[in-house]
Amino acid sequence: MAWFGSVGNQDLERYYPVSPTDAFAALVEVVGERFNLKESDDFTMTVHFSKGASAFTWGENFTAQVVPAEAGVNVKVAKVGKVGGQIQQAARIRKLVDQMFVELTARLRQRHSGKA
Repeated sequence: MAWFGSVGNQDLERYYPVSPTDAFAALVEVVGERFNLKESDDFTMTVHFSKGASAFTWGENFTAQVVPAEAGVNVKVAKVGKVGGQIQQAARIRKLVDQMFVELTARLRQRHSGKA
């Protein structure tokens, strides 16, 4: 159990009603624009990325994976601070991942708005 500002290794996920290929392509684009893309693997549909230090943290490492689901996909993100237990890190990680999901949702919605 994480407490006193520590974030531990927590997972977040979102469902998208799109194909795994579309979701993975959009995920790689969004991550490449907002984060330091370390590695992407189109076979496992996994992306490893990081964000550098801020005024209150030493930075964060992330892994995201597109997982096929009924009539769509789940995009799962595992995150962990580079140095655990920093008070501001939980809020920063949550904000970064939420922003990534907002941008991913917008990109996928834009691409699929004209499709029937």
